[in-house]
Amino acid sequence: MKGSDGWAQLLPDDEFSAIDGRPHDVPGGKWKMNAEIAARVIAKAKLRKTDFVIDYEHQTLSTKEGIKAPASGWWKGMDMEYRPGQGLFIRPSWTATAQAHIDAKEYRYLSAVFPYDKATGEVMEINMAALTNYPGADGMEALASLAARHYSTTNQTNQGVTPMSEAMKKLLGLLGITVADGSEPSAEQTAAATAALTALLTKAASADGLQQEVAALKADTGNVDLSKFVPASNYNQVLAELAALKASNEQMTVGQLIEKAEQDGKMIIASEKDYLTSLGNQSMAALKAVLDSRPVVAALKGKQTTTTIKSPDADDKTAVAALTADQKKIADQMGMSHDELAKELGVKA
Repeated sequence: MKGSDGWAQLLPDDEFSAIDGRPHDVPGGKWKMNAEIAARVIAKAKLRKTDFVIDYEHQTLSTKEGIKAPASGWWKGMDMEYRPGQGLFIRPSWTATAQAHIDAKEYRYLSAVFPYDKATGEVMEINMAALTNYPGADGMEALASLAARHYSTTNQTNQGVTPMSEAMKKLLGLLGITVADGSEPSAEQTAAATAALTALLTKAASADGLQQEVAALKADTGNVDLSKFVPASNYNQVLAELAALKASNEQMTVGQLIEKAEQDGKMIIASEKDYLTSLGNQSMAALKAVLDSRPVVAALKGKQTTTTIKSPDADDKTAVAALTADQKKIADQMGMSHDELAKELGVKA
């Protein structure tokens, strides 16, 4: 093809069908092409060792003995690429005869032969192609139109206008995809760029949705469900009251904790209560650790006993607690007199 970049459209992009209404065996009646499908098709084509043939009017498919089916051109798997919004392209090597037909506009279109998934319409691979004036796929660009578009782009470049390919390279660079100077993005790079852009659009849509929700909440402040949401001022007031209550409760708990330890039989000398109280005021955890480490003495559980003696200064109706036999034994073991222990416990010796 004189005056073109050598590339020709083989299949349109997105969903397409034949001029005669095919495919009739696919739900929705459409074939499908996109970056992901093209990447699979191209990868499979690159595994093929022999060149792909382009004949005239699909004569290869209907040849009979003695009838020739000459090729109009050939292409290799590496000479295939996907162009977003345009479709699958190939770079054929035309025969001199075919090139003359194309230059004279005697043949204008390419028609591909391909198997497809009957459930989805997705193109599975490319078998061959043909020069024709009645392409199977509707919406194909004429070969002459491709040449004219390339000539126009080349003209703009000579006049100092940046071609679309340069803009595309910059966009791909922003997406983290590097394309070498003088080359076009591969099908894999195009597919990666499409996926990245789709992800960005999804995030943008999500952000827009959140902004709309926030705006709606701001505009509807008078209809807040107070059974589910509490005003900030009320919430802060509750926090302050809880902090004050916690501080007051901890101050009360120091004395209660020491008293409970005495009731549980922990050995606590009266002279050390001030120290334990100060320790608890500084750290309840430290006080609990000190008290928990002390062993329980069963004989010390409960200071008051039911054993009573008569006070010499009181009448017969007055009862005073006295040391038990076990408490006296503890005093003997600790090297304390009975009077000293009785004084600590606040009872009579």
